[in-house]
Amino acid sequence: MAMILCHSPKGGVGTSFIAAQLAIHMAQRGHEVVALDFTYQDALKLYFGVLPSQQVPHIVEGTGEATVVSGVEIMSAQRLNRDQGFRNLLTRPGASSPFDSNKLYIADVSAGDRDTKELLLPHALLHLCPLNPRPGSLAVLPLIEPGTPTIDLPKTAFLLNMLDDTHRLSRHSHVFLRELFRDKLIGTVRRDEAVNEAAAMFEPLSRFAPTSVALADLRKLALAVETRCGLQARAELVKS
Repeated sequence: MAMILCHSPKGGVGTSFIAAQLAIHMAQRGHEVVALDFTYQDALKLYFGVLPSQQVPHIVEGTGEATVVSGVEIMSAQRLNRDQGFRNLLTRPGASSPFDSNKLYIADVSAGDRDTKELLLPHALLHLCPLNPRPGSLAVLPLIEPGTPTIDLPKTAFLLNMLDDTHRLSRHSHVFLRELFRDKLIGTVRRDEAVNEAAAMFEPLSRFAPTSVALADLRKLALAVETRCGLQARAELVKS
């Protein structure tokens, strides 16, 4: 199993958007991607252009037609954290993984759902923690893994989302995080109102605003994640 865990201790930083876009861009690079929505809000699908009224299959039930958008299979996983069989598979030593080892899973986990985050973290190749350049977001850095210095978290990489160089606090936040995390700051995504407009119109960002500055940053993010996780050879193999 290959999994990228998207979770931030602060809500409202764009974790679902980042998870969806990372899934789309990894699929474009040749990976077989499944986007798992562990959130109660069921919001991940909106960033693929799926209507709120349209249900996506639940990974446990496995019923109904697959929902595939931009090469990504979208599945709900909201009830998995309460499924004892699933928990046993992830926590029992020597137990087999409940996920297909040939696929790349992008897991979107709510800010307040630390239980699911801790359950998945040992099985993830990477924990991607989005932040934004606001005081409330930066203040939660010690809460990512209480008791462990943030810079010492081995699987965690950080992303600064909604960067706006026209605002001084945003610029200073970027400098601070770059100096603090160095190569653990895996990318930045510039603020673009088209992101919210695309979600409001239930359109994928690439279709609604193909020239969005955020898209260029997201392509770089996908490449950085791929390299960090050692997945680049897999993409090149598929392409060849």
